[in-house]
Amino acid sequence: MEGGCLCGGVRYAIDLEEDDLADYCHCRECRRASGAPVVAWVQVSSARFQVTRGKPHSFASSPAARRSFCPSCGSQLFMIDEKQQSVGVPIASLDEPDGVRPRLHGWFGERIGWFDTKDELLRFPRHPPYDH
Repeated sequence: MEGGCLCGGVRYAIDLEEDDLADYCHCRECRRASGAPVVAWVQVSSARFQVTRGKPHSFASSPAARRSFCPSCGSQLFMIDEKQQSVGVPIASLDEPDGVRPRLHGWFGERIGWFDTKDELLRFPRHPPYDH
């Protein structure tokens, strides 16, 4: 699958496997980075992720992760864990986001009180089980 930023300056490709975890994240850092009440991510092994165009900038949003974004349009593009084993890609940045459906909610304990979804997915108060 391929995806990229709003202006098209940065593009990436992922080799998605059936057991890759897709989740909704309600943590404060994701909300602030996106300006949205929740972000839907898919996690892939760093060996199955590649930037194919452009050079994203990055920011250490926590001791555990670096977020990368387009230096021209500011679109959030991906997040890499501190060991560089797992890459989180915002599902909405994929060219075909309908092909990836979240299966759970992470960091539900930090969600905004007025935001709720009406699904029956598992809700984890903190970390969802996505370590590769």
